[in-house]
Amino acid sequence: MTNLNHHHSCKPNPLEIKQLAEFDASIGNDSEGEKRRKRVIYLRDAVRQNETAASTFKAFGYLLIPFALIPIFWPFLIFIWFMRKKSTDLIGTHLATALEYWGIQQSELG
Repeated sequence: MTNLNHHHSCKPNPLEIKQLAEFDASIGNDSEGEKRRKRVIYLRDAVRQNETAASTFKAFGYLLIPFALIPIFWPFLIFIWFMRKKSTDLIGTHLATALEYWGIQQSELG
């Protein structure tokens, strides 16, 4: 029997609990102050990555505006809008969970 390995090219979300735990393991020997500083930097970087992805998705949305004139594309455009909204909400939820997991306040991210 052949074992098929599936490799996904998509990068894991840096705000998932698994990724946060892996990051914690990588800084295990640092002092508590240094760990907190690195966690804040990690979260800032993750927020920037998500903002970049969101702006790219938004720019893609602008390219679709001409299709709004053609009714046959409306269901597709509504689906794209709905997925963008859900993705934005999910990113916010992941960030809130990450902040709670590490006990960091939103204001610390700058």
